[in-house]
Amino acid sequence: MNRPPRVLLGVSGGIAAYKAVELVRELTGLGAEVRVALTRGAREFVAPLTFAALSKHEVFTEVWGSGNAPSVEHVEVAAWADLAVVAPLTAHTLAKIAHGLADDFLSTALLAYRGPLLLAPAMESAMWDNPAVRENLARVRGRGAAIVGPGSGPLASGREGVGRMAEPAEIAAEAWRLATGRRNDLAGLRLLVTAGPTREPIDPVRYVSNRSSGRMGLALAEAARDRGARVTLAAGPGALARPDGLRVLEFETADDLHAILVREFPECDGLVMAAAVSDFIPQASAERLHRSDGARSLELRPGRDLLASLAPLRRGQTVVGFAAETADLEANGRRKLEAKGADLVVVNDVGRLGIGFDAEDNEVLIVRRDGASETITRRSKREVAEKIWDAFRAVRQAAPAAQPSHTKP
Repeated sequence: MNRPPRVLLGVSGGIAAYKAVELVRELTGLGAEVRVALTRGAREFVAPLTFAALSKHEVFTEVWGSGNAPSVEHVEVAAWADLAVVAPLTAHTLAKIAHGLADDFLSTALLAYRGPLLLAPAMESAMWDNPAVRENLARVRGRGAAIVGPGSGPLASGREGVGRMAEPAEIAAEAWRLATGRRNDLAGLRLLVTAGPTREPIDPVRYVSNRSSGRMGLALAEAARDRGARVTLAAGPGALARPDGLRVLEFETADDLHAILVREFPECDGLVMAAAVSDFIPQASAERLHRSDGARSLELRPGRDLLASLAPLRRGQTVVGFAAETADLEANGRRKLEAKGADLVVVNDVGRLGIGFDAEDNEVLIVRRDGASETITRRSKREVAEKIWDAFRAVRQAAPAAQPSHTKP
């Protein structure tokens, strides 16, 4: 494709319509050309002018527009689009798509459209669980529609549950894959991804940890899943929801994670060590420490280098390490590349606000064993994850002997 991918974004009437504004930003940031169609309900939440300003195109609202246009726009935009996305997808719009109803611009355009369709549902949990919604979802899936989300969390009603629209970055990444015809280029690989912090106990109620939220590791696991891999996620403690479609193993301490790695690493084709493991381990007290007992000193011993410790188990796996640094990023990254025996090291500048630890965005430097390096400028962690997997694939393709390390079916 020698032109930008063309995306028709349909926005239906739910509170998550405001997130579709950010979705336009994400899609255009990736390089897509976006045209937006709003249902009548969506216009109650976000004005058409907002989408027009961001997409640089007129927004479609009614089937016949001004009534004076010489063309049938809903048919023309259906032929124009490489991909149609509906985000948020309400229960009402889902029902119209499932049953072929066409009473507004979006539904008529979708009825005329013949390409890939991506749907991002958003509704209350009780609606999501309704048998009619489940039947309609199965119907559109059966016709080939891709579904992203919904996630769990606070809903418009104030309740907690499943029904939140997937985050714009996640939707955009899947849309980009569909619009560009990206293959399942990690299909057939068994990948192990670690995410989140460790917690090392001081006493039964306190621990030493770090600021890692696990977002980068979760984004890596989701991206690998969406690119066809069979993913095992080793997840540290944290409040973030674990993605669907993954095998998830939970850990608390560095020793817990080490046990998982020793068991799982020999059977995988690649490891991405995104977890933030404690460098120092306190000497834990079996009993709760009390302030009334006076001052205490905390002795910290260096922890085990988990990635380096896997060297005896290496059987052709591709290994990606992470380095959290505040200065001399490339030099420190290359030092860790050698010390850990990794094929790639992803270096985070954790001294900057808004990226790295406990942030939605990231900016990284990827250093390779062959001396090459690549700077990934600031973007969503899902987009950074895609770039890391691209680098992972490049390393495997450059190593002719790299074969799946497992023998089990």
